[in-house]
Amino acid sequence: MIEYGDNVLILLEDEETKYFSEVKKGGILKTHFGNLIMDSLVGKEFGERINLGLRDAYLIKPSMIDGVFSLKRSTQIVYPKDMAFILLTLDIKPGDVVYEAGTGTGVMTSVFSRQVGESGKVISYEKRSDFLEKAKKNVRRLGFIERVTFVAGEIAECEIRESADAFFLDVPEPSASLETSITILKGSGRICVICPTVNQVQETIGILRSLGIIDIQVWEIMARNYKTNPERFRPEDRMVGHTTYLVFGIKAEGRKFNVKRESP
Repeated sequence: MIEYGDNVLILLEDEETKYFSEVKKGGILKTHFGNLIMDSLVGKEFGERINLGLRDAYLIKPSMIDGVFSLKRSTQIVYPKDMAFILLTLDIKPGDVVYEAGTGTGVMTSVFSRQVGESGKVISYEKRSDFLEKAKKNVRRLGFIERVTFVAGEIAECEIRESADAFFLDVPEPSASLETSITILKGSGRICVICPTVNQVQETIGILRSLGIIDIQVWEIMARNYKTNPERFRPEDRMVGHTTYLVFGIKAEGRKFNVKRESP
């Protein structure tokens, strides 16, 4: 049953037009097809069909992806096609301690907070206080903020509170933060580094090797959506192509660091 404070996705009968909104007392959702009094949704069930003036629509319980694309972004976000791969490759599960450097909009923070469960925690570093405040609002909306510890500052200057099962590094210049990130990881802990450019990938691989990281992998994830008209089934005209490079690795305890870093 829908209550005040719930988020709801209004999906029009054409199944293409969507509106994401919070059910606020006295709120009005204005659309091209008519205005929706949000109070009228209280007590209805998700999945119900309603009338939106000129069109009928469905009340859908939003997914994480719906919430992500509804955000007002202060930074570039990690796309859903990359999110799932990151979660699986970092092997994040209930009870894990996940560190994140570069909170940004708080999208991955929200995803991690869901994945670690009630017994896990996320420790997120962000040097820009304005980003941090917006991220907190987004995590409160999309994730479980009670599982997240937000820290204002650089990860390279952090005081290690506890070891991490996984580390997610998404900062403009990852090379400066890699050594600290690896130090925080437990033995066999996994790291993911977001690298927007090929040069950063090359530099990151060299540094990770010098820090004793094993099983280094680089991935670029592609996904293409299709039109679902059975008589004219074909790919959508537009697609999200390259978004970023994902560099993964595993910390091996006892492996000596190579002080002289290898060239990329």
